[in-house]
Amino acid sequence: ALRDRYDSNILMMKMEADHQKYDCYVGMLPGVVLARIYEEHGQCLIERNVRSFLQAKNAINKGIRDTVRDEPEMFMAYNNGISTVSTRIEADELGNGVVAVHSLYGWQIVNGGQTTASLANALRANINLSQVYVPVKLTIIKSDRDKDRIISLISKYANSQNKITMSDFSANNLWHIQIEKLSRNLWVASRPRIRWFYERARGQYLVELNRQTTPARKKNFRNENPKSHVV
Repeated sequence: ALRDRYDSNILMMKMEADHQKYDCYVGMLPGVVLARIYEEHGQCLIERNVRSFLQAKNAINKGIRDTVRDEPEMFMAYNNGISTVSTRIEADELGNGVVAVHSLYGWQIVNGGQTTASLANALRANINLSQVYVPVKLTIIKSDRDKDRIISLISKYANSQNKITMSDFSANNLWHIQIEKLSRNLWVASRPRIRWFYERARGQYLVELNRQTTPARKKNFRNENPKSHVV
């Protein structure tokens, strides 16, 4: 609930054409709201994405960080935004096809995980995001029958402008998801409080490490999930 929880909404324009399988909207979201949502929901928000946030080690993420810090007013112009999917929304009609989306159900970011996590890192570093706005595309999947296939293709095509390996596209296969869940819940029998960390999507280990909010929590995470036990 954007309005109740974050005191915000997403101003969007609905695609005029009416399709049986989906509706589509385009608009913008305040960067600080997106960062707060990611801080609260973390990996769950981008689990449909073909890869996880790769931290500020590559040129793309450094560019996002530098823009937010040095030219926040230019973020909307420089950034391609995020592509998202949802099963249902609640919105106020403002006329001429414009709506104010105030509630999202089953919301997932299928492209733009790097943008999202970079903004969350900036918020954590106390960088002012008041001038940052993020372009948003929102696709509402109407039919359950084709939902997984459509979401997978949206993610694949939205990410096709960046270099992605075939293993990235298989990250959402049921087998990988089940192995990931087991790795998060089972301890190594011969070692106290140590897990094997299955990295289903590239960068997951660093994502989870950097979501720990204090040095003590980071240390505890490393102790329970040592890098030598990342698979």
